[in-house]
Amino acid sequence: MRLRELRNKSGLTQNEIANKLGVSGQTILNWENGIYEPKINQLIQLADLFDVTVDYLIERKTNDKSVDTICKELERIPKEHIIAFVKTELQKL
Repeated sequence: MRLRELRNKSGLTQNEIANKLGVSGQTILNWENGIYEPKINQLIQLADLFDVTVDYLIERKTNDKSVDTICKELERIPKEHIIAFVKTELQKL
């Protein structure tokens, strides 16, 4: 699970996350070390807290491009070519 990575990136401590989720700091430590896993409602809270998907949080591989990847591609495309890009991507679905 990417919890430690996301927590460090956000600058939050284990206790700060614990307070937001209503669990103990030890619980967050246990999740980060893979001793225990959060319940689904806690995974959703974590995903919301870090503004990521549950799939990203649990490192689930999908065949779909991530939103981040698509956004990065869109940033590189000139405005006049965005519609063609979107049409091409939609045809892949």
